[in-house]
Amino acid sequence: MNTTQVIIVALIAMICVLLGLFLGSRRQQNPAPQTPQLEPVTAYLNRLNDQLKAVEKQQASFGAQLSEQVRTVVSTNENLRRETGALSNALRKPQVRGQWGELQLKRVVELAGMVDHCNFYTQDSVSTVDGRLRPDMKVLLGDGKFVYVDAKTPLTSFLDAQLSEDEAAKARLLAQFGNAVRSHVDQLSAKRYWRLDANSPEFVVLFLPSEALAAEALSQQPDLIEYAAERDVILASPTTLIAMLRAVSYGWKQAALADSAREVFETGRELYDRLGTLSNHLVKLGKSLTTSVKSYNDAIGSLESRVLVTARKFNEMKLADSGLEGPQALTASARQPQASELTSDSSD
Repeated sequence: MNTTQVIIVALIAMICVLLGLFLGSRRQQNPAPQTPQLEPVTAYLNRLNDQLKAVEKQQASFGAQLSEQVRTVVSTNENLRRETGALSNALRKPQVRGQWGELQLKRVVELAGMVDHCNFYTQDSVSTVDGRLRPDMKVLLGDGKFVYVDAKTPLTSFLDAQLSEDEAAKARLLAQFGNAVRSHVDQLSAKRYWRLDANSPEFVVLFLPSEALAAEALSQQPDLIEYAAERDVILASPTTLIAMLRAVSYGWKQAALADSAREVFETGRELYDRLGTLSNHLVKLGKSLTTSVKSYNDAIGSLESRVLVTARKFNEMKLADSGLEGPQALTASARQPQASELTSDSSD
């Protein structure tokens, strides 16, 4: 019985006691029953009884709903526990863990806008004198240089810590995780990926596939960023790697704009040179036309002064049926160029 029911029962009991006292005193004064006087009390008691039944019914309904919700929560937690355990067991396998890291890496590259440029290569194995090196990704910077990214984060201790219910064991496992990340930094530094390409930046990016991993690693090893930087290893969570790749993407866009501007400049210079050549040809053609007109007019003068004079004598001797008409001299000349680029030293 809950608190509400106890209070109601107590009230009813008190009313009954008071009613008994009241009836006893009335019987002593007047043995005859006073039914009309008891009707308000009886009605009030009936209402209290109805309210008590309604409250009990509501409590039963609420109890059933609460039981159903509790069963749902228990079932959900059980399913979540099984799925978490399955995911944890899967991530313990190096191949699955590597695929998960690569998937996170590809997603970061997509968010950074580097996919369209095809500037990343996953699982690209490179042969060296020390053996075969396999970075998870290499980012082309646009000038033939590469930045290498490694996503092989040690997760075993971290996963064990998430499943542990013992706080001391959990703290010990998280400390092991921090030490494992620090050891992985040393391994990456020893590989020196940047020696695979001449003039590439002398650092490698260690990608931690989730913000939780990065935060926990720094929590366990507060000096991890400085420690890694001293060994030419840059720690990157998804957020910081997105920022880094977007900076590279911006550089690619600027390089594309520079290439376009250079192409426009080269095209403009070529057009200007060709316009100069065409202008020289037009100047030469104008001079040739002027010379041709002068030669034509000289020929007309010779025709009129020497040839036609003699030919008209045939007409005077009635040896020709009609007279000769001489051609007209040309008065038009080729238009001379007025532009300064074409008037002086245009033939040079």
